[in-house]
Amino acid sequence: MVSSVWTLQRLTGVFLAVAITWAVGLASFGSSVAAQDEQNRARGSVTFTELNDSGLSGTAELATRGKRTEVSMRINGVVGVNPTHIHTGTCDDLNPNPKYPLTNVELNTTELVGLSDSVVDVPLDELLGSPHLILIHKSPEELNTYYACGNIVPDMSAEAAEDSGVGGVTTDESGAATAGDLESQAMGNMGSGPASGASGAPGLTGAVGLVAVALALMAVTLRRKELRG
Repeated sequence: MVSSVWTLQRLTGVFLAVAITWAVGLASFGSSVAAQDEQNRARGSVTFTELNDSGLSGTAELATRGKRTEVSMRINGVVGVNPTHIHTGTCDDLNPNPKYPLTNVELNTTELVGLSDSVVDVPLDELLGSPHLILIHKSPEELNTYYACGNIVPDMSAEAAEDSGVGGVTTDESGAATAGDLESQAMGNMGSGPASGASGAPGLTGAVGLVAVALALMAVTLRRKELRG
């Protein structure tokens, strides 16, 4: 009888330890996922306005990359090499001194479309927290002639997609959805993935805890019988 009580007590301890470890791990995992989701949610956008009859137009997308920011630009009407920078201020009242250099916008197709992709050493929330803009210059030799300007603003379309539960699909420079993002969306629609796993884990933790309580009650009952005997 003593050995049975001792065994149940040991099993109770093991199940309680498993339940506690599971709960702690779940809380840590949930926090890291939430932090990553919050980080990836931050996005910015730019819509360029033509200057000096340049014929340039286009957009830029800004995305958080840790403490850095990725800037992807697609400009129509490019005819050469156009130096590009992030400046402080707005297009109506800009600081002419560049703040962060970006990769030059260069013509790389026969459709007069220039692409530029850069990663700058500044958090996106800093660029959104105070007025910043992206300025496209005519050429390396004529930096004082501006060809296009656009203010950096929060990407409201991305926020709308988040709020509606649709979720945005990251695209590469050609505008095609990446396979990883499509797979993630499909898994999310099926109810699997980290969010689904996290929601089911508390039930498992509770079940382990109930088993531990049941074993503890059995141990107490056996102990009482032993003392009465």
